[in-house]
Amino acid sequence: MPTANDAGHARLLLSGSAGSAVTELVVPALLLRAPARRWSQLVHVYVPHGPTVAFSARDLRSPGIAAATELARSAGFEAVVRSPGGRMVAYDDGAVVIDHLDSASDLRRAGRSTFAGNAREHARVLRSLGDVDARVGEVAGEYCPGEFSINVGGVTKVVGSAQRVTATGSLFSTVVQVVVSERVRAVLTGVSDALGYDLRQSSIGGLADHVPALTAEDVATAFAADYRDRLGLTDGQVPAGVLAHASTATPGVHGGSPFHVDDWTRANPAPIT
Repeated sequence: MPTANDAGHARLLLSGSAGSAVTELVVPALLLRAPARRWSQLVHVYVPHGPTVAFSARDLRSPGIAAATELARSAGFEAVVRSPGGRMVAYDDGAVVIDHLDSASDLRRAGRSTFAGNAREHARVLRSLGDVDARVGEVAGEYCPGEFSINVGGVTKVVGSAQRVTATGSLFSTVVQVVVSERVRAVLTGVSDALGYDLRQSSIGGLADHVPALTAEDVATAFAADYRDRLGLTDGQVPAGVLAHASTATPGVHGGSPFHVDDWTRANPAPIT
């Protein structure tokens, strides 16, 4: 099994929050752009630090983006444009985020097979957690709609994923909704409306709606164990230099625009990782 000391070949599993909501999204973007690294694959599984509305570059094209940003901030959510694609997603500490970085930039890994394979494995983990009828597929009126969303019983969406591929590798990011708070439901509804997206409120759900005892920490532990075993990962930590650098990203209010992760990381490249 590879170890954390095998420069250029390490396959690492990171657990735990990296810090603020912005730092958590900046870290994988920095790692993706880094020209030199000591790992071939890196998976970061964590419970988010704070309430976040993660927009995509696609959302910025909506004439309602300024209103959506203001609504998110007024509700106490950090408004950030994440590196992967897709559409807007909102979450807080009732969710689990999984960032899977791969140093290979083969575009063939960015197609439907990547989404299908990850969805299949994620659904399997969810079914192991109790009475969860996890299915792969989009449900009508869901937020951030996608063919490989994961729903429960064909009714409520509980998992969504998005991907970014660059010349230096790929980032596959997944949000698992476990305990969906009323503030998350409200901001998903309000921001979707501001952006002009159709949303069926009853499609919003979490795993704890079906297995009430489940916590975000339980689910994070289950996914970390699965990735560790399935990909042969070695436990590690976010490189100290990258974490310190990411923590200097401090968003401000710029004419109603959300903080743009890729713009910041492009202007402030990461140290060697």
